[in-house]
This record gives sequence, structure tokens and C-alpha cells, in this order.
Amino acid sequence: MTAGKSTPRTPLDHIEEAFLDNILETSEADLREESVEEGRSPDEVVALMKARLAAAHEECAQARMAQAREGLAAFRREEKVVPLDLARQRERLAAMRSRAPAASGMMMAARKGDGLSERDEEGLLEDLADLERLSQLRDGDGEA
Repeated sequence: MTAGKSTPRTPLDHIEEAFLDNILETSEADLREESVEEGRSPDEVVALMKARLAAAHEECAQARMAQAREGLAAFRREEKVVPLDLARQRERLAAMRSRAPAASGMMMAARKGDGLSERDEEGLLEDLADLERLSQLRDGDGEA
């Protein structure tokens, strides 16, 4: 049996392991010779195996994508919609600005010193609310 593999549980598992070990331990020259003895071109066998490997890879990728979609759908079903408390988020933003005077300048840098537009401020407030919700979920509060 190949190192690092789990121990077979049934007699059929032993047979499967023996077949796999035999294939993995066979030299390239021996595999080519067997192909020729069977009346097949070694290049044809290699092409066939590459095609099968590509198909298996595609099948696995599709299965992973389906699993991800199911997980996303489950997440969306469980997500709670929390109304945005604008007043609370405005207070948080004001506190951030007052504690870090440079933060106000940094927020204006992208606006060329003109200050935040109403749209920019709304975006920041929504981001703060999202961060608070995620923080509560992470901490296990569950009330996000």
C-alpha cells in the first residue's frame, strides 16, 4: 500500500489499493509496452487519459460551484435585514472625526479639499453600519 493512505477497510478496498499501487509503480516504458501489446498507440492512451482527467476536473469544478451556490442561497435565507440607524452611525462618524483630526483631512483628500458629498457620507454611514453588524455576528451577538 502507498505511504500516507488510509488503511483499507474491506477486501475490495485491498484489491483496489493493490491495483492503484501497481499502476503507480509501473514505469513509463512498461506502460508504453503494454499499450502497444494491446494494439493501442501510447500517445492515444495519453490523450485519452488527459481528456478523462480534464472531464473529471470540469465535473469537480461544477460540483464545487453548485455547492458554493447552495451555500450562498442558504446564507441569504438566514440573513436578517437590519434597518440602518442613521443617527447612530452619524454619531460614530463624528466621533471618528473628532478623535483623529487627520481622518477628516483624509476623507476630504479624494474630494480635493471640498469635503464629503452627501452621497459620500451616506456611503460611509452604510459601511459603518455593515462593519458594526459584522462585528456583532463575529462576536456571537446574533442581533445583527
